[in-house]
Amino acid sequence: MNTNTLKLYHELMKKGWIDRDDNSLIWSCTEDQEARDELDQMGIELGFEIIPAPNRIYMVPTQENDLFLKNNVDYRSDIKAGSDVRTRDLYLLNYLAVFVLFTFFKGEGNEAQVREFITKEELINEFTEHCEKVTKKGIEGEDKVTDFSENFYMLAEDWLGKKEGDPGSRRVEDRYGIINKIMLKFRADELFTEYEDGRIKPTKKTQDLMPYVLRKDRLQVINEWLQEEQHAADK
Repeated sequence: MNTNTLKLYHELMKKGWIDRDDNSLIWSCTEDQEARDELDQMGIELGFEIIPAPNRIYMVPTQENDLFLKNNVDYRSDIKAGSDVRTRDLYLLNYLAVFVLFTFFKGEGNEAQVREFITKEELINEFTEHCEKVTKKGIEGEDKVTDFSENFYMLAEDWLGKKEGDPGSRRVEDRYGIINKIMLKFRADELFTEYEDGRIKPTKKTQDLMPYVLRKDRLQVINEWLQEEQHAADK
């Protein structure tokens, strides 16, 4: 195996990406086409993809990966969850996370990002409006919302049943608590940064990877995930 392949793999395993400005010596290995081809082949066998971005490359696990993808235990650790956090709460957090990402990134191509920042107050208001829209029409009859399964209707109801709470809350019974929990997860995965003035902005990592996430084949994976969680709202 090409020595440069091993150098790239070792560096990517540390934090998931290689930045040209952080390590120009390692970055030079990315220009070795044989090493890149071998890395792509390793990805097929081990379940990851190498995603190029301006001045960076990323290692992204695929759905078949059983080494890099996080499970519920990892998720609970990231959000510092206690015994009060149910599996259903984790699915609500996932629901909210997808909503946040698509609030920022629902454009196309080079203009995928449509928003620069959001505050927690704005996020609560906008997600509440979204959940009200889902539950207002319901899931049956002529006005059935075809984009949402019964489980997402129930998760939306769960959100609407929570009180707003204190801005510093970490309680899953509070809307602010849910927001603060998802921010813990976003920070753990280096997806969003919360600034002292209250603005929440996507990181360079998120800006680089969302065009990949928004590819048609990736959207199909997301839609399949949304359909598969049939038991989530019952726990």
